[in-house]
Order: sequence, then structure tokens, then C-alpha cells
Amino acid sequence: MIFDPPPPQSGTELVTSVPAPRSPPREGVTLLYADETSADELEAVYAQRLDVDLEMEQMHAAADDWHAVRDLGFCNHGSAAGYCNPPTHEGQKLLKPGQLICTAGCSTIFINDEDWYRQTNDPMLNPVPLPGHPAGPSAPATEPELPR
Repeated sequence: MIFDPPPPQSGTELVTSVPAPRSPPREGVTLLYADETSADELEAVYAQRLDVDLEMEQMHAAADDWHAVRDLGFCNHGSAAGYCNPPTHEGQKLLKPGQLICTAGCSTIFINDEDWYRQTNDPMLNPVPLPGHPAGPSAPATEPELPR
């Protein structure tokens, strides 16, 4: 929509632009706001990216630790089913109210949620071998001896 200003009245002058008041210039700085530089904004963006990178690094390290437990042949208790009447899983028939059973491979029965969380957070406190997997670190391959 185009807006045409009304014609000037007699004795008045049409002002089409008003010069902005000039503040003292700061050398080498582009201003976003009067009290903020673009460097401040970039610093905030880079700090957020660094925070995300550090958080992702921590999550990858935790996942590596989690998978290392299974690579060693032990259960990490990654999932469990609680007591249910009637039972929906075969393992739930063994449970009493409040108990949980590991469904990640070892069928360990936990006395309550706290017990399951404790063992999930550090499965090597009470390591449970996975059925059908050799428990413990695999034997290192023997290297041929060098001739003397």
C-alpha cells in the first residue's frame, strides 16, 4: 500500500528525513545496540556452541561406557519390566509387587526401582554375565615373538 503524504500547507516546509542524532563513534566497532557490540553477540553464540559441544562429548563418553559393559559380556540392565497382574511378559510371573525384572538379557530381579536405577547407573558394581556371551575382557591375540 502506497501512502502519499498530504501537500504542504502554505508557509510550511515538507521535511522528508530527519538526521539521526550522532553519538561519538567508537573506532573499529559495529554497534547492534548502543550498549552492545557485535562481538558480544558472537561471544554468546560461540559460548552456546561450546556448551552444546561439551554436552555432546559427555553423552558420547557415557554411551561408550554403556556399550563397553556389553562388549565385556555383562548386562547393563538397559530395560526392565515391573510387576503386573496379570503378567504381560513371561518373566513377570516371577515377580512380587514392587519388583522389576531385567529385560535386557540377564533376567535379574530387582527389589525395587531404586535398586534397578543403582545397578543401571553402574552395572559393574554387581556385574551379571549375559547368557551366551563370554564374560570378561577377551583374551589378547598372541603376537609372534621376534627373532633374537
